[in-house]
Order: sequence, then C-alpha cells, then structure tokens
Amino acid sequence: MAQFQKKKKGAVQPRAKKIKYVPLQKESPYKNLLPLLFILPAVFLAFSPIFSNGFTNWDDPDLIIENPLIRSLSFENIRAIFTTFYFGNYQPLHLLSYAIEYQFWGLNPLGYHAVSLILFLIITSLVYYFIFQISNKNKTVAIIAALLFGINAMRVESVAWAAERKDMLYAVFYVAALITYVKYIHTRQNPDKKLKIRYLIYTFLFFILSVFSKVMAVSLVGALVMIDFYFARKVSLLLVVEKIPFVLVSVALGLTQINATTSTNTIDTSALFVFSDRLLIVSRNLMFYVYKMLAPVNLSAFYPYPPKAPGIPWPPEFYIAPVFLLIMLALLIWSFRKTRVFVFCAGFFVSALALVLQYIAIGPTLFNERYSLIPAIALSFALAYGVDFLITRFPGYKYIFFGATGLYLAVMFYLTFTHCAVWKTSLTLWNDVLEQFPNASLPLNNRGKYYGSDLGNTTLAMVDLSNSIRADPKYDKAYNNRGIVYSMTGKFDSAIADFNVAIRLNDKYYEAIVNRAITYAQINKPDLAVIDFTRSMELDPVRASAYYFDRGICYIRMNKPEKALEDYNSGLAAHPGRMEYYLQRSQAYFLLGKFSEAFNDVQLARNSGIKVEDAYYDQLKKAAGKQVK
Repeated sequence: MAQFQKKKKGAVQPRAKKIKYVPLQKESPYKNLLPLLFILPAVFLAFSPIFSNGFTNWDDPDLIIENPLIRSLSFENIRAIFTTFYFGNYQPLHLLSYAIEYQFWGLNPLGYHAVSLILFLIITSLVYYFIFQISNKNKTVAIIAALLFGINAMRVESVAWAAERKDMLYAVFYVAALITYVKYIHTRQNPDKKLKIRYLIYTFLFFILSVFSKVMAVSLVGALVMIDFYFARKVSLLLVVEKIPFVLVSVALGLTQINATTSTNTIDTSALFVFSDRLLIVSRNLMFYVYKMLAPVNLSAFYPYPPKAPGIPWPPEFYIAPVFLLIMLALLIWSFRKTRVFVFCAGFFVSALALVLQYIAIGPTLFNERYSLIPAIALSFALAYGVDFLITRFPGYKYIFFGATGLYLAVMFYLTFTHCAVWKTSLTLWNDVLEQFPNASLPLNNRGKYYGSDLGNTTLAMVDLSNSIRADPKYDKAYNNRGIVYSMTGKFDSAIADFNVAIRLNDKYYEAIVNRAITYAQINKPDLAVIDFTRSMELDPVRASAYYFDRGICYIRMNKPEKALEDYNSGLAAHPGRMEYYLQRSQAYFLLGKFSEAFNDVQLARNSGIKVEDAYYDQLKKAAGKQVK
C-alpha cells in the first residue's frame, strides 16, 4: 500500500493511486495476533471498575430487572422476542442475550457487566484485525489504533451501561462484516485467487445479525461504500448490485423501528428548531464527536438541548462548528493528493453518525456518547496512521512520537478507569450529570425516582421531581414518578392528579396508566382500575401480563367472578410459578359455586407456603365436602 511506504525527500508525489491487495509472504496467522496479548489486558484493566457496579434506573429495570421476556428460554418467550416490539424497539438479539444470561446469574449485575466487557474485548480484537488488513498489515498502525479505540472514556457508556448491551452486540457483527468485506475485495483484486463470493455472503449475514441487535447498524452500507472508495474500486453495475440486499434490509428494519417507536414519547422539536437551527445542531454534534473522542473530559450520560426561543442565540460552539467543518473539508481535499486514508476515515466517520446527528430529533438528548462506538474506528485509524507517518518521515524523532503516544494513552487509561465509577449506581450517575446540568429535567426525574423507589426517601424524591416539572412542565415521566411518591405517602388524590397530567401529555404512557390503575385499586375504585389495567394490556401485552392478578382482584370486588377466573387463568399461563394466583382463583371458583376446584386451589397455595386463613380454608373444605386427614 503506497501510503504506508516512506516517500523520498524531494520526489514528486502522484495523486492518490488505486490501492491493490499485495500478497505477502505466507506466515503464521497467530504471529500477527500476538499484539493482542498486550492490548487486551490493558483494555480489561481500564474497564475493570465496572465489576463493582450495579444496575441503574436508566432502562435497566425495563430491559432486565422487570423484563418478563428474559425470565425463561421457552418457545413462547423466544417467539415473542422475535415477533413483538418491546420498550419501543425491535432488537431481538439484544433481548435474547439477556434471556440467556438470566439463566446463568439471574439479576446479579456482575454477570451482565462481565459479558459486556468480554464482548468489548472481542470488538477491540476485531478492530485491531480490521485495521491490520486495511493498513497493508502494518502492525504499528493496527496496535496504536486498537489501543486508541479500546482505551477511551467515550466507550464507558456502551460498556458499563447494562441496558446498552445492544451496542456491544451490533458492534461485534458490524466489525466482523467490515473484515469479511475487505477479504471479499482482496479476493477480487488478487489474480492468483478465484472469486470467493462467500465473503460477500458472510458480510451480509453479519450485517443481518448486527441490525437485529441494533438498527443503527444500517450505517454499514455507508461504511462499505467508503471501503470501496479506499480500495479505488471502479464504479460499476456490480458495485451497485452488491449493495442492493443491504439497502433493502436497511429500509425494512428502518421502517420496523419507526413502527416500534410510535408508542414512545420522544422530544418534539419540529416547532422549536427551523432548518438553519438543525444545520447548526448537526455541525456542532459532528465537531463535538471529534472533540470528545480526542479529549474525553466533562463527559455526561445526558446532554440537554440548550434553551432556545426567538431572540436567544445559540452557545458559541454552534457557530464555531461550521467553520471547523469547512477547515476540515479543505484539509481533506488537500490530503487526497497524498493518500485516500483521511478521506476514507472522514467518510466512514460521518456515515456511521449520519442517522444520529439530531437533524431529526430521536430522543431527549442533544448528544450521545454511545453513538461514538463505530465512528471511533475511523478516528483511531486516522490518528494511528498519522503517528506512523511521522515515525516513518522523521525516524530520528520516533522515540519522541512513541513517548507522546504512550503518554496520551496513559491519560486515556486514567480517564477511562475513573469514569467507570460514574455508572456504579443511579445516584452516582445522575449526580455526575447534574453537576454539569443542574436544571436538566430528565436527570432530576431519574434521581428523584431513585430517592423514592430505591432509597425510600420521599422528601428528597419530591424535591427533585418537583424541580424536574418546573424545568419542563410537559415532562410526563416526572408527573408519573411524583404520583408514585404521593401514593407512597398516602396522598392518593394528588397521585391521581399527577397520573392524569402524565396521561394527558402522553395517552400511550403505559407506566402512568398502570400506576393510576393501582392507585384506583388502593382507594377501592375497582371499576376505574379495571379500565386502566385493560388499557395497559392493550398497549403492552407482554409487560401488562403481570397485572392479570390485580385486575382479577378488582373483578372479585365488582362481583364478576367469571372475569376474575379468566384473568387468573391467563396469569397462570404467563407466570406458572406464582402460587398466589391459586389462592385468588379459589375465590373466583367459590363465588361461581365450583367448591371442589376452589378447595383444590387453596390446598395448592397452602402447600406451597402461601398463608391461608384457617377460617377460609375450613369454609372451602366444608363446601367441597372434603375430609383432610
């Protein structure tokens, strides 16, 4: 590869040439992987603090702790994982990974963090090999790039956040697809080998696995185009036909994801930001991804949108960003006279981020660190190539360059190691965010929820949740969580008022509807509770299956035992291990005059350890005409 060879001083340098695959002398493949014996332990140590971390209340409860789909690997659960939307997403491999892990360590967070780190070590290994391939087997470039990629505090969110397992899964298959695609190109350009279409098939299969883990993997199409550019493949019909299956799958999965998110409440900026505003947001985010990856300081799990109203200007960095990008574009055009590397890296970087630059808002955050995972491959390659160029161009200073690189990596190690502690608990996570953004409504809400639900400190919970509502009066989740705190303190009228506001803001807000149903049941309004429980089951049949029990109790109170019996039977089908269902079902049978069935159920409940009142037990025994020795 011409750009990895030393150029003679004073020689006329041609424009970037076609990069051909050059077969090297056959050598043991294991020898090329030996650097991983140094790289992987360094990455492991940098992220080792996550082993003492627990779960947080940011998506972990919905995806892991309270997720009924991962409780067993039954055919019904696996079918549901692949055929239903869950939590506003269609990511079946993501959920399947949790289901497998749950069979090994239940809800022990250590196991989930360990698997995430193992997957990240695999990703780092694949990144090393991918860079090794495209740098004409330059170990120096591959080693530096893998270290820069693996040891960076911007990776912490993806690795340390249990609910972000999808990042680890999709990245494994994504980078594997990059590797097999390069092999496919090599087999086409090497006249000594026959065309091996199987590498293109492998690429497509890895792509399928990647998009089934996280829909963001559709960006692979752009990455493949940039690899074609890098290897100077001529534009042809074949080049287009190769990409058609990838594009079709991308469109299909993209539409599926849009359909899955219709039930979620995402930020709506359509009336707030005009076209010029959105261009500034995109420019600022592009610049910030580069900046934060190079200097990962002042990181945050949440970056709120800046206050915006007519007459209020954007912060300065929004106006600096377009100038920065124009300068970068000029440098890229200049660099193309020498090498394709930087243009390739820039194109790869932008294509991997194109869907999440917030031109169209896809969530409440302006910027997300986890989205840097795949783009970091390109930036790491560019930096490593630059270091290798300097070492080759100025060999007398190579120890200075190596020393500077080592010092930079040492700083990156420290920042990564210390940032892992931020994800230790919900309190450490949201305290860290609120130090930078004290008036951000979502972090205030999540910390308030943790104070109330996990610590039982309703006073601090009420302060944070009320502040969250003041910061954003249209934030439905804060009303829902404050309603829970009101219920905890016995202020049911205030609780229902808050749930009403949350549901008015988002009429598909599953949690608020369920919580209002529970509150109605607590104040003995079973008819209203039944309406809400039924609505929750329409919105999310999977999660709402846990409330057959509660709706059944409401039906008993309404003297509708036949409806209660239907719910208890459905509940037992969904949760066969919950023996309290049998005790409640015995009441439905009793009211229906089915005394024998009622007594059988109460015996099952009693034998399993469920407390049964003696008077009730004796009543059923007598009614059933049974004699128990």
